[in-house]
Amino acid sequence: MTKSTLIKVSVPCGLVLLAVAAATASRTKLGYADLPNGRGGTNVEAVTYTEDMGFDKARSLKAFQETLYPLLRANCSGCHSTENTTGSGAQAPLHADVDVNIAHEYALTRVNFRDPQNSKFVVRMAIDRHNCFAENCGVAAEKMLAAVTAWRDKVADMIPAVPRGVDASTKITESQILDWIAADRAKTPEANREFIKYVSFHALQNAGVSNQNLNNARAGLSKALNTAARWAPKVVNPVDVNGKGMLYKFDIRDYWGYTLIDTSAPDFALWSALSDDDMAFAPKKVDLDGNVVKYASLLTQVHKIKTAVTRDEKFARLAWARVLRGNAEAATNDETYPPNIDGFVGARKIGGNKQEYVDPADLKYVEAAQLTYTLTRPDVYNAIMAIPGYMWAFENELGVDKSKGMDSYDYMVTDRAITIDSRFYYRAQTPTGYYWKTYDIFTEGNYDRTKAYREGKVTYPFWNHPIPKFVTNQGGTSPDDLTYVASLPLGSYSNWKYTGGEGAQASAEEMIFSLPNGLQGYALFGAWSQRRVDAFTQIVRDPRIQKFVDDRTNANLTGPGAPGGVTDKRLSNASSCIGCHADGMNRSNNDIRDWLDEGGARLPKGENGADGWKNDPEITKRVRELYKPSSVMREKMENDRRQYLKALAEVKDGMVLGVDKNTYVEPTIWTIEWAQRHYDYAIGRSN
Repeated sequence: MTKSTLIKVSVPCGLVLLAVAAATASRTKLGYADLPNGRGGTNVEAVTYTEDMGFDKARSLKAFQETLYPLLRANCSGCHSTENTTGSGAQAPLHADVDVNIAHEYALTRVNFRDPQNSKFVVRMAIDRHNCFAENCGVAAEKMLAAVTAWRDKVADMIPAVPRGVDASTKITESQILDWIAADRAKTPEANREFIKYVSFHALQNAGVSNQNLNNARAGLSKALNTAARWAPKVVNPVDVNGKGMLYKFDIRDYWGYTLIDTSAPDFALWSALSDDDMAFAPKKVDLDGNVVKYASLLTQVHKIKTAVTRDEKFARLAWARVLRGNAEAATNDETYPPNIDGFVGARKIGGNKQEYVDPADLKYVEAAQLTYTLTRPDVYNAIMAIPGYMWAFENELGVDKSKGMDSYDYMVTDRAITIDSRFYYRAQTPTGYYWKTYDIFTEGNYDRTKAYREGKVTYPFWNHPIPKFVTNQGGTSPDDLTYVASLPLGSYSNWKYTGGEGAQASAEEMIFSLPNGLQGYALFGAWSQRRVDAFTQIVRDPRIQKFVDDRTNANLTGPGAPGGVTDKRLSNASSCIGCHADGMNRSNNDIRDWLDEGGARLPKGENGADGWKNDPEITKRVRELYKPSSVMREKMENDRRQYLKALAEVKDGMVLGVDKNTYVEPTIWTIEWAQRHYDYAIGRSN
């Protein structure tokens, strides 16, 4: 008997809840939820309700049935219910399942009772524009918010109180922070003092941030530190200095004191991480020291790699010094970019104009939101993660398993992702777990995917040619390196046809890889396999920084003249990646395989669609070998999510005050956006 068959609508409510609890008994000890998937397995979710939270689920279930559940059933059950019998089957989360008990369990992972407007149910409409069921996404979000709020109102007295280390009415002065630091430093061995850094939450406290959002900021800081630690072996949380939840300390060696790079040369330095296209079109671009950057020399830089990761205090010093320089290398056509470092508090600042920075020796402390913001800026992140100039070198460093040739990868093509057109991507194994890589291509101006697919005017190359052809094009020393996939002839934005030649369509390659500590690392590369800080809006968009673009334009139309005003605010590494992948790997369907197995009825038609191969037995056999069904890929995604959520649970367990260890929002993004508002940092091209 599978776990899911224990749950029947006809069973009395109390017995059903016992069955659900029995099926997922261990999840309260894990820091994440492990819920039935309707197919005999489980799905993992970041939010879990533990026994010590004292939340009455039976009462919540009744309130859910009377408020949100009817709305979900009416608008989401086509996909998010076990009634979905397509090849991909029920899409997690199953918050609209025909079994209200299962739906309730999943719905609890996507509602924010303390701040209903920031519930995932609402945000998925208001910001992500995900399958909005009303006349526009704003109206859909309002309907979701009303239903979530009604549910909250019926259970408000059961929501656990969130403690606060310092009373909300208390203002903490900088002199108090400095006194606490001085007292702690006096107890710190002299040899360790240069590596111990202090971070303060008193600016958030004094601004009146809620108890829950202070928890978000604490968790967000630790997550940012550990996400930017490429070789650190485990999650390490900052330490509360005096038990007030206001001042924390950390040792930079815990995050950057491990490296695979040989730093033994006396003149070793971290790479500049400027955006390649901005350097090409901004000849006056200067590095952090004010020297004009030579575009060709930047990407060809190669670090000397050791045979194994070792402890390295020098790398820790260099990484921290780079953090203190701020995001001065953010993409812009100007000579430099404002470093945005108001929250780095030091005795003095060095340099002038836009090159100003805090000397590491003079740093007193860092404001918490400032540090979270800075660690996730693309130029800072690329530098301290030491992401090499070319993709093939990066894959070699990560140890991507290519032992079975092109069959080493599990390939996918998904019709609806966050890309303007379909998405081609694949998964590989690494020594630390997993490696996901996409090939997202430029979409021509004013392109409407829905209309084009309906009329058989498909232009996406991987529907037309699903068997990838690996070529060199900076993808390593030979096609056998399996790094770069040919897509379209260079410069051809009309009459798009796959050639399989060496020409490459302008594109972005996004990588997600598991870190040794269990969290995720991120990287962006461009059409020539070159490291980038951002991805163009004609390819993919971060909906959080395109909030005010109309729904239709945000989903399809591209180019500067598009109605609704798509801006040049680009998806950036790593903050955009962190915001989108809040729970780790996002679930998706392998549409090309599922639709093929279902008879091809939904495969894109036309000259550039699947018409040329769907009836060819040799090609379809090969497609089935390379493209696993969604049922197979979903299990791999859930395992990858589980690895990530286990590490994230360590962050939350150590940084969140109170019995409720859930954050309900992506904590790093919450903190980043607070910092941008607090310091009035402009949202730029790649900031």
